[in-house]
Amino acid sequence: MINGILALVEVINVPGILMVLVMFAAYVFIFALIIICLIRLSTYLRTAGKEQKLTRMELGKVAEEVHLLRQELKGSKNSDSSSQSE
Repeated sequence: MINGILALVEVINVPGILMVLVMFAAYVFIFALIIICLIRLSTYLRTAGKEQKLTRMELGKVAEEVHLLRQELKGSKNSDSSSQSE
C-alpha cells in the first residue's frame, strides 16, 4: 500500500515534504484502524460472557416450560385413556 502511494507521489512529482505528509497520514490511518478494531474486540469480549449467561438462563426457562407441558399432556392422555376404559 505504501509502495503504491510512493509510486503515485513520484509520478505526480510532488515535493518531498508533501510525500512525507502523505506517508504519515497513511500510517496514522492504519494505526487508527488497529486501535478501533481493538476497542471493538474488547467491548465484544466483555459483553459476550453476560450474553451467554442470559441465553443459558432463557434456554433453561424454555426447557422447564416444555417439560411441564409434556407432563400435562401425558397426564391428560392418561386420564383420557382411563376414563375410556371404564
